Amino acid sequence: MDFLDETGFFIYQTTKVRIRNFTNKGIEVHTYSKHGSLGFIWYCNLLSETDNLYEGKSLYVHYLGYKEPYLYFTEEGRLIFPDLV
Repeated sequence: MDFLDETGFFIYQTTKVRIRNFTNKGIEVHTYSKHGSLGFIWYCNLLSETDNLYEGKSLYVHYLGYKEPYLYFTEEGRLIFPDLV
């Protein structure tokens, strides 16, 4: 059963994000939610080659959870094991 958390997302919900910034550990993204929250995708949670990504590009992702200051995502199509999230 899916539950809506305090961020307004369901765990594993698919949503669209836009790339904001590249860091040494992953990619900061903006969500299309009404709050325009800042999210993060670890490089290990990407399927796309980083050479094909750029600031402003949109990606479809699955929501994994929230820990200050980010919402965490994995790129759509990436296999998710709940015990590893």
